[in-house]
Amino acid sequence: MEFKKIKKRDGRVVKFDSSKITQAIFKALRAVGEPDFDLAKKLTEKVIEKLKTKIPKGETPQVEQIQDVVEEVLVEQGKAKVAKAYILYRQKRTEIRKEKQQILEKTEIDEVDKRFDINALKVLKSRYLKKDPSGKLIESPKQLFQRVATHTALASLFYDEKVYSKEKGRSWPKEEFKPEEWAGKIKIGKYPLNQFHLEALKRVYDRFNSEGKTKVSFSKFFELLKNGYFDKYQKEIETYYNLMAERKFMPNTPALANFGNYLGMGSACFVLGIDDSIESIMETLKKASIIFKAGGGVGYNFSNLRPEGDFVKTTGGISSGPISFMTLFDKMTDVIKQGGIRRGASMGILDSDHPDIEKFIVAKRENRQLRNFNISVFIKENFWEYYKNKKPYPLINPRTKEIVKYVDPQGLLDLIAYQAWESAEPGVIFDEHINRYNPFLKTLGPIKCTNPCGELPLYPSESCNLGSINVWAFVKRESPEKKAEFDWQEFAKTVRLSTRFLDNVVDINKYPLPEIEKRTLASRKIGLGIMGLGDLLYELEIPYNSQEGFNFMEKIMEFLNYHSKLESIELAKERGSFPYFEKSFYPEGKLPFRGRERIEGELPLEEGEKGGLDWEEIKEKIKKYGLRNAQTTTNAPTGSISMIAGCSSGIEPVFSLVFEKKVSVGSFYYVDPVFERAMEKEGLFDEDLIKDVSREEGSIQNLSYIPKKLKRIFVTAMDIPAQDHIRALAALQKWTDSSISKTINFPAQATVSQIKEAYLLAHQLGCKDLTVFRYKSIKGVLEVGREKERKEKEEKEKKEKLISLKDVKAKGPSIYKGAGTFEEVDLKNGEVEGLGESELCPKCHTPLIYSEGCKRCPNCGWGLCNSI
Repeated sequence: MEFKKIKKRDGRVVKFDSSKITQAIFKALRAVGEPDFDLAKKLTEKVIEKLKTKIPKGETPQVEQIQDVVEEVLVEQGKAKVAKAYILYRQKRTEIRKEKQQILEKTEIDEVDKRFDINALKVLKSRYLKKDPSGKLIESPKQLFQRVATHTALASLFYDEKVYSKEKGRSWPKEEFKPEEWAGKIKIGKYPLNQFHLEALKRVYDRFNSEGKTKVSFSKFFELLKNGYFDKYQKEIETYYNLMAERKFMPNTPALANFGNYLGMGSACFVLGIDDSIESIMETLKKASIIFKAGGGVGYNFSNLRPEGDFVKTTGGISSGPISFMTLFDKMTDVIKQGGIRRGASMGILDSDHPDIEKFIVAKRENRQLRNFNISVFIKENFWEYYKNKKPYPLINPRTKEIVKYVDPQGLLDLIAYQAWESAEPGVIFDEHINRYNPFLKTLGPIKCTNPCGELPLYPSESCNLGSINVWAFVKRESPEKKAEFDWQEFAKTVRLSTRFLDNVVDINKYPLPEIEKRTLASRKIGLGIMGLGDLLYELEIPYNSQEGFNFMEKIMEFLNYHSKLESIELAKERGSFPYFEKSFYPEGKLPFRGRERIEGELPLEEGEKGGLDWEEIKEKIKKYGLRNAQTTTNAPTGSISMIAGCSSGIEPVFSLVFEKKVSVGSFYYVDPVFERAMEKEGLFDEDLIKDVSREEGSIQNLSYIPKKLKRIFVTAMDIPAQDHIRALAALQKWTDSSISKTINFPAQATVSQIKEAYLLAHQLGCKDLTVFRYKSIKGVLEVGREKERKEKEEKEKKEKLISLKDVKAKGPSIYKGAGTFEEVDLKNGEVEGLGESELCPKCHTPLIYSEGCKRCPNCGWGLCNSI
């Protein structure tokens, strides 16, 4: 008979699970090139038998005792080499445990700490865990997830049958309440409410009450709380807690940092409008500073501002133009940190027909200015008519609505492509694709702006809260030797719970400005997406850039959207539709994404390709019951939350299988865990392999001793042609309500023409926006191979060989005359040198990588624009 209990190092007594012994022995077997799971099970049986002779009857074995017996059994069974690997594995675990204790300032780690890797705990400590005034930690990861889960679940109390009035009723007299007096004294089940939880309860009650949606006064509501009526919501708190603690789902950074804390804001992304007056400009500047302080990022379209040199009636002077005002916003973000977490992030947008568009395109040349901005050109739908017909494209003064000049549209796109080649900016936003599936196009007009990373097109004063599901967490195997499968049933369950979580955030959120609260509650948009896709595809042995890969991306995104819509319909039944429902196209039976609708050039779908999800039924249910959220899906950058979850970023392929980090005492390497396991299985994993892959800049494609099958599966971002990055983006966009933050990677030697072709392909395939990054175009962005000879060779090549711009120059300099563009670039016989500026992480000085449309740190999670 097996033991029933086991005593952990922290004193906890938990259920004995022999499969954990089997897993540990299997890992040791795999490490020596003998991955035999049946043998691991047989050895486990011998370990248990030996334990029975060593542990007195009735006593509970301790972890260390079991591990000692494992070592003894391996040696006795003639597996000395495996025993050595197990000892090394055990030592490594001990070192990791000690490092975690040091990071978290604890004498013993708990069950939650064990689930998160070293990097995740460093990020949590640096950015999320509460500290006292001296900087000492006063919160563990477990307590953080309980704090956030409790805060999020509070919203559900207001929809309880004793509290919620679906139809507008009476409003109760306002009552005074001092949350600090009740902090820690009130609980929902076993979960205590702190001051900030109670502040949120009172704030949301007052809003519901002002709308006539509460059946009870605040005194009665609070009495129900004190008397334990709401204890039944303990289960919901635990559900949200488990989503995060099990690394299945993470909300965006503001929710992790602010819920159950001072600021209380859980939204990451905002858009603000700017009108053509100094009053509007300065008011928007003030609003942005308030948002940054609370931890959000802001997008602005500056196209309403009159161009540089235009007449100013009130002063009789001339306008300084939108770019000069952008520098003002840029300076402001330098001095205001986002909730003490990082500098503010902004998206600056200008319409393609604005008179200052050419100056705007080159505004970030060499990344010397607007360092806190991402910039994008909003390419209007009519641009393509001029482009295809090679007709001069009119630029229009937004103040007078008059045409002030014409430019060559071909040359304009060339200029955008060149600047993106040189410094990864500007990005492009396609007007018609942004608005074709916009639910409010007819009633509210077109959307012309996005959040800082481009994945959320929003109206002015709109905001959105985000969250991402770690799809890698849904890999299942019958045994480690069996082929991995994806757990669609568990994924569906998590999608629905995560949708409910994010809908609660809309209610419980502390909005930075009243107009943002009003506009956001009117549409109740949420942004549920995925992360860990690169890791998942490795695990399933599906090449990212293959038809099988693209099909899988479509399938998983359609599945997520489908189940998020089902849950949003259920929420509408319980709580009512979003207030702007009748202003949307949903009553007409439309949906906010392309789905299976074909575009020009695409072949019709075969019957077997149409999928098994019934979207017609979804449309009918929405007509009958309504919808809680105007949009439910997006794919946002996940820089820091994917580091916490321990998975690859967003929908990106893995950036590098190995990368080297240099520190004062030497170098160490990060190795992709799925790749490491695969190499162990092949008997190839050793120090030489790590160094070879690092020398090859994180890729295995040029290593002759790696099997072709593995080369096909373990492709990295830089192994994948730009066209395939775009095909992946388009596949996911088909089933995404909002947009997607993704970087289209190009090799260092890519030409301007290739980047221009990428824009044309993205437009053709229906992508909503696009960001490109040519490797090493921004110096200091992470280079994964670092051998001295390679560095010296690259420096030599940089001096000897300039990147050709003949395709641009062939258009003739007259196109750009007076535009402040190419006349300032060092043209040498039709060529121009790629320029950049060294950029290291401001927190840990690790070279930044460019991923998900943003510069970010792979070590500590710092990001310029990723608000999640």
